Amino acid sequence: MTDATHDPPIRFAVIGVDHPHALELTGDLLMAGAECVAWVETPGEPDGFFPAIFPDIPSMDVDDVLDAGIDLAVVAAVPNLRAGYAIAALQAGADVLVDKPGATDEGQLAEIEATVASTGRRWWVAFTEHFTSRAVNRAHALIADGRIGTVLHVVGLGPHRRGDTRPAWFSDPARSGPMLADLASHQLHHAMTLLGTTDLSVVGARTTAAPDGSHPEILAELIVEGGTGSAYCRVDWLTPAGLPTWGDVRLMITGETGTIEVRSNCDPGSADDGDHLILVDADGIERIDCRADELTWATRLCADVHGGAEELVTTAHSLAVSRLALHAAAVAQR
Repeated sequence: MTDATHDPPIRFAVIGVDHPHALELTGDLLMAGAECVAWVETPGEPDGFFPAIFPDIPSMDVDDVLDAGIDLAVVAAVPNLRAGYAIAALQAGADVLVDKPGATDEGQLAEIEATVASTGRRWWVAFTEHFTSRAVNRAHALIADGRIGTVLHVVGLGPHRRGDTRPAWFSDPARSGPMLADLASHQLHHAMTLLGTTDLSVVGARTTAAPDGSHPEILAELIVEGGTGSAYCRVDWLTPAGLPTWGDVRLMITGETGTIEVRSNCDPGSADDGDHLILVDADGIERIDCRADELTWATRLCADVHGGAEELVTTAHSLAVSRLALHAAAVAQR
């Protein structure tokens, strides 16, 4: 990753390390030249990985961190606590990068939106299935170059492994939030970005409970439309134990003159690893290995924090995805 060290460097803190995304986000920001001043343990079931991987980053109380004049707060606490920490960071003068879901109910989202308006700070959701996927980034570049024409339809699949290694809050809807608000945030981000609008309508949404009664939501799906077309999204906790990664994530994009299928994590039945895509257009079939592509999301985010811009992702987009995801969850509940 390109070093985007600023003088002085962007100073950030990690508030909550209850989701493994805290490790990925922190590592990428450090590689981009940012300085992590501290991490905060929040109520939950932290796995101990963060202090083991980053032993030189001190642990601090959240109030002390917010008094330290940080530029950016990375929030990866238990989902139902994220809004509160994000609001406190915004009020302290920091921008916020929050793991998805950034809010677990519409009341939280309304408070976030009001705080953004009153403070003038930025609130961004970390859409890691885009930001940290080389193949997804390459797909966006190919589409921008006109390789498949106008995007008419998007299919986003986000399977996950449930597993006994996940902490208890993953299986507690009161803490994790609705499945469509959590996992499907990535798929709705893809749909909005590729269809060119934040004004998508929910055509239909539903969830399926675990057959053994252990969880009210084991699979969720929805259809949305707007912009240049429509999208189908499916997320689940059904990744088989035999798959060597947490989920076989797929993104399938249909344009007027071609298609792209992104295989971010793996390619079952093939010797190939993840981070590649398959492009089909008038000239034939092209399989593109993206593993050597450079990831630039953290460099771009540091530039946004430093320059007061929103080039990587906008607050308005982050709010729109969160709002639509919560609405879809409400539709599915009805």
